[in-house]
Amino acid sequence: MKSPIWMVTRALLRSQLPLAVTYWSIIYSVWAVVISLMASADVIEASMWQNMGLQAPRWFAFVFGIVAVGTALPIFVAQGVTRRHSLLGAWGFFVPYATGFAALTAVGFVVERLVFQAAGVLNQLTEPLPVISAAEVGAVWLHHSLVNLGYMLTGALVAVAYYRINPWWATLLLPLVFLPAFAVETAFGTPWTGYGLRYLFGLSPGPAVVPATAVALVVLAVAAGVGWLLIRRLPLTKISG
Repeated sequence: MKSPIWMVTRALLRSQLPLAVTYWSIIYSVWAVVISLMASADVIEASMWQNMGLQAPRWFAFVFGIVAVGTALPIFVAQGVTRRHSLLGAWGFFVPYATGFAALTAVGFVVERLVFQAAGVLNQLTEPLPVISAAEVGAVWLHHSLVNLGYMLTGALVAVAYYRINPWWATLLLPLVFLPAFAVETAFGTPWTGYGLRYLFGLSPGPAVVPATAVALVVLAVAAGVGWLLIRRLPLTKISG
């Protein structure tokens, strides 16, 4: 007999893969076009991937969190899968997608550096590239994996909030519900939300990786615990029509 957790994970991975592939294909294609146009005009001065490949993937991960819990989880429960197994299966979807998105983000920086090097424009950049060494690539992958997880968990919490309570109250609670995503971003000082929040709170712009990772893991653990407390008795809303 197949594990219900694996069945949930597989269903989520397979159903969302085409969307993820399409999204990243568009992001890389647009970046390639922009870089080509800027290179032809000889106006490359800074990393374009930092502007295109960082913020948008987090919000895409956020949407996946909403889909996994707000749309898919009630369906799985209605089909006899327990809430616990459904949530564990959702985690089996969250982790590979969060880390996979982060890997594609890191790869984008590597590709951009190779392109700039081949084009001979590294010396004319007005801002240094944010990723140079292999260690920096690993650091980008690590903290963006955790940031993506923060956004996925936030998406899940948003879905639960709107599922369980009045939409007006859920909307008023959004600043609180978004704390996991923004707290992880603040811990790492990621562009651009993390930078802005650290500046707002008077924190140094470049946090150390180890303390930031520890803070992020604590935030994610608390968010996951709150999510479980809200989901374990999640009522199924009757769909009529």
